Amino acid sequence: MLEIEPELASKIQACARQRGVSVDVYLRKLVDQKGPDSESSDGLSSQERVRLLREWAAGHTVSAAARPENAITRENIYGERG
Repeated sequence: MLEIEPELASKIQACARQRGVSVDVYLRKLVDQKGPDSESSDGLSSQERVRLLREWAAGHTVSAAARPENAITRENIYGERG
């Protein structure tokens, strides 16, 4: 028996529900898929990661001003330091 925070339990239940499986089946699939030595332990699929990244990016605007082509050169950045 594992003790986990209620918020995490709700997230696990929601993920299992989205996939149409029980929490037990969902967790077993995660363990089988990722393995105990996996570097990624957040439980997100690559599609979920892409979706989250796109949502994050959509919340930001590009505000870089246009610069002349020669504005970013080694000489302009470092000057006399070389």
